[in-house]
Amino acid sequence: MTTASAIRNPVQQDIYSERRNLRAPDFTLVQLDPRDVIEGIMIQEGYQSEDAPSAGSMREHCPYCSGVQLQLILRYKFVKRSHLLCTSCTRCYDALYPDGTSALALGAMSLV
Repeated sequence: MTTASAIRNPVQQDIYSERRNLRAPDFTLVQLDPRDVIEGIMIQEGYQSEDAPSAGSMREHCPYCSGVQLQLILRYKFVKRSHLLCTSCTRCYDALYPDGTSALALGAMSLV
């Protein structure tokens, strides 16, 4: 019986090893105005909008809340742009690569 690893050639194994050793880029979190990222209304207590579905937890943590992972919110219906959300303090962030481009701008198309 042959295993999947035995079928791969040495060149492919080198590529997989290189990918494993690559470190993900460090992001700079920039706080966004919620009015720029999601449709809603301003009330006396703050900004109110519909609950946006999360696409999952990210490795980045909220700089204001201890140990709270940010949630990825994708652009869909009333969400104007993809962003990271802290479910504890409800702050919105964009993640920027070292060159200043948005890491979330790649999925710039709407799902509506």
